[in-house]
Amino acid sequence: MSNISILCKSYRGDLVPAIAMAESVRRFNRDGLPLYIAVPRDDLELFKNRIGTNDVIWLTDEEVISANPAINMDAFHALHGRISQQIVKAEFWRVNPHDNCVCIDSDSRFIRDFYTSDFLSPEGQPYTIFHEAKMYREFCLMHGIQETELYFEAIANEMRECFGRLGPSYAFNPFPVIWNKEVWRALLSKLEAEGINMLDAIVAHPHESSWYVETLLRYQPIPLLPVEPIFKAYLYLEEYEHSKKYGVDEAMLAKLYLGVVYQSSWYPRRLQPLRRIAYKVKRFLQRCRKKNG
Repeated sequence: MSNISILCKSYRGDLVPAIAMAESVRRFNRDGLPLYIAVPRDDLELFKNRIGTNDVIWLTDEEVISANPAINMDAFHALHGRISQQIVKAEFWRVNPHDNCVCIDSDSRFIRDFYTSDFLSPEGQPYTIFHEAKMYREFCLMHGIQETELYFEAIANEMRECFGRLGPSYAFNPFPVIWNKEVWRALLSKLEAEGINMLDAIVAHPHESSWYVETLLRYQPIPLLPVEPIFKAYLYLEEYEHSKKYGVDEAMLAKLYLGVVYQSSWYPRRLQPLRRIAYKVKRFLQRCRKKNG
């Protein structure tokens, strides 16, 4: 049996892409890796009715969080979903019967067959998404998406400071990412020594993948086996439109990637004409600004 599972943390606002994600796992999951989907307790029946119970192990956020008695459930429920979902992901290792997991988001889907060997080395060690994101940052600079570089450096500086690490800025995404529970245990020891828990840590610095890999770099509980992103991520509509312009489709992407990520805020099935118009206006204004210096 493979020592790895798949986790998707979702909620009713991402139900449509989550359905496509689950369908893709069923279609391409050649080694039968177990798929866990965690949703808020109030969303569970909705998801079960739409996705079904075959080949899915259902969890509620509350079940995952309850596995850590140090986290107050009321404090958890008071958080914005952007923060609380990261805590569920970071605490999944406590209820995961496997040592490793592939953490995938609802707006992602597989586009070709995948196997345990795509995530674990022959020795059973997990690969880690670990790179400098230079090609992606170059694309954003070319298209005037300046906030990406600022955000990237801000996160890197913030998390380096937490661990006292010197050196380059690294990217530990996009999702899906591959996690091992020994790294989370090492982080737990660090947090307990400082008198805080995972909720406190992520509320202060909401970058769950950075917490994981910076812990791996600092304490080395498992070997670091770096790999480039395993999914093609379209985080901006500009990227998606650029690929369409040059005829890049999922069949082409499947030669390099296991899957694709479509940002849930503009998921292709829900693209609205007004969004496309706004995008074209934005690009026109950017060209005007460049032309005028």
